[in-house]
Amino acid sequence: MQAFPASFLLLFHQIALGGLFAIAATPFHELTRGFYKSTAGVLFLVGVLGLLGKADLYRRPLFAGPSLGSLFELFFHILFILSFALYLYSLWGERVVFRARLFSTSLFAGLASLAVSSRGFHQAPLWSLETLLYPVSFFLSAFLLGGVTVGMLIGHWYLIDTGQSIQPFIRIFKFFFFALLLQTSFFLLLPLLLYFLGSPNTVLNLKQLWESHHVLLISRLLTTQVGSLILSAMIWRTLQIPHTMAATGLFYIALLGVFVGEILGRQILALTSLPF
Repeated sequence: MQAFPASFLLLFHQIALGGLFAIAATPFHELTRGFYKSTAGVLFLVGVLGLLGKADLYRRPLFAGPSLGSLFELFFHILFILSFALYLYSLWGERVVFRARLFSTSLFAGLASLAVSSRGFHQAPLWSLETLLYPVSFFLSAFLLGGVTVGMLIGHWYLIDTGQSIQPFIRIFKFFFFALLLQTSFFLLLPLLLYFLGSPNTVLNLKQLWESHHVLLISRLLTTQVGSLILSAMIWRTLQIPHTMAATGLFYIALLGVFVGEILGRQILALTSLPF
């Protein structure tokens, strides 16, 4: 079982990685280069803070005799940050193919690092359902965190470029909304899958979650799933007007709800080793 610092620091990596996926959902030809420079810059800073925060956590197993898993996680995490840095630098040039390859490398390295890191959060055998479900849960959280972050940032861009088409904002909203639906559906299935097909340790953790931490779980689901679904309907209505300033304000509230809910989820992960 990982301690809360390791669980919490996942957020930084997930925001940076999920933000890149949200950027990929935008129509590149309809937004100016400035949006990508500013948005990628914010996401890169978050990613660097996550790597710096995990520096001590990476150093301990390396000095104590590194495992293959920790070496792979460290390698892919550093590759993610380096390729992200080069992608950000490429936005000031015109080497389009080079930039596209760096962007793809960043996505691949970020996904690989997140998938490898998930192995340290459960005690099930390698060939188990947990080995599949934990990375999926981490990926869905990354998409949701990235979608709501880029949604808030693109709303600010409409305050700068007032003549911008509404379509990029709608594309980001749809990315956020479908990420929310996927995560909500996954959370409805996850307890059943783990209870009937999970390892004995996981079943015990599920019982512990409901007996000792059910208030934490309910708070997490109400804050992110229920609250964000209600806000999604409100954001969609404002985009239909369209009123981008109101939509940006609602994205702020959604961002707060998603972030608080994901932090509660990391507390659940630290206490029970369950990926809620």
